[in-house]
Amino acid sequence: MRDGVRFAGGQEGISTDALIDALSGDLSATPVPSVRRTLALAFAFGSAASAAAMLALLGLRPDVSSALATASFWIKLVFPSGLAVAGLMAVDRLGRPGAEAGRGYTVGIAVAGTMALLASVQLASAPRDAMRPLLLGHTLDHCTALIMLLALPILAAGMYAMRQMAPTRLRLAGAAVGVTAGALSAAIYAIACDETALPFVTLWYGAGIALTGVLGALLGPRLLRW
Repeated sequence: MRDGVRFAGGQEGISTDALIDALSGDLSATPVPSVRRTLALAFAFGSAASAAAMLALLGLRPDVSSALATASFWIKLVFPSGLAVAGLMAVDRLGRPGAEAGRGYTVGIAVAGTMALLASVQLASAPRDAMRPLLLGHTLDHCTALIMLLALPILAAGMYAMRQMAPTRLRLAGAAVGVTAGALSAAIYAIACDETALPFVTLWYGAGIALTGVLGALLGPRLLRW
């Protein structure tokens, strides 16, 4: 089979290989720093919108200045912040064709495992009549729901950023965006929440983050298809 393509006038046109080379010659991969900048801007914008909504709905906790001096406040803040870092690592990886979540899994498991261990120690050392308050707190009726609500602008921004990339594992990529959004939302909500019990934070902050991850997984195949 001849490699050339003949036109009606008898002249031989450009070869197939040459045509492909000509069409693809100007294409180049999107630089990794550019992709990461897009992700960073998207999550920063979503987090700013979430923080504004938190301030409008809840405001800062009244004793925030004294809370800053307590270990429980910082542990409560580090827990979702660590999961957000793990989620961002997974998002960065899963935005590439065929990639795995990589070290994001490991970091996420380490953060969640450490928090669960601390919560277990606090629960085991507490008097029997204190276990229920440690587990259920006094904001259970709205804590998880508010974390998911505040996560929505971050989830939307994260999905938009992921669409600019080239994910192929759409459900997993959506879940990673959802976990990141839920974790950033939980860190923002922690500034307004006055719960201090580590078992409560582990269970109900964790539930808000996990459920936002499930929402992301459900939306991924619909929103991230390209």
